[in-house]
Amino acid sequence: MAKPSASAALRNKLRAKIIARIEQLDLLRSAAEQALGMTAAQISRLQGNEDIFSLDRLVDAAMRIGLSVRISATRPYGRT
Repeated sequence: MAKPSASAALRNKLRAKIIARIEQLDLLRSAAEQALGMTAAQISRLQGNEDIFSLDRLVDAAMRIGLSVRISATRPYGRT
């Protein structure tokens, strides 16, 4: 199986954080829909590990439920 792209890896990590935050807040489906600005179908797809959301959309959703998002870019260790 091919390794996911760097962007896909970021989306997967952020999706997992959003799902964990929904669980931490103990949000019911309807409350999660409202908080994230998503439909029930979109919440299902988010929780079903479907990679359909853009990074922008996931960042917006994360911030709406109290997560802060930071991205840093660095050079690989040992390279100039």
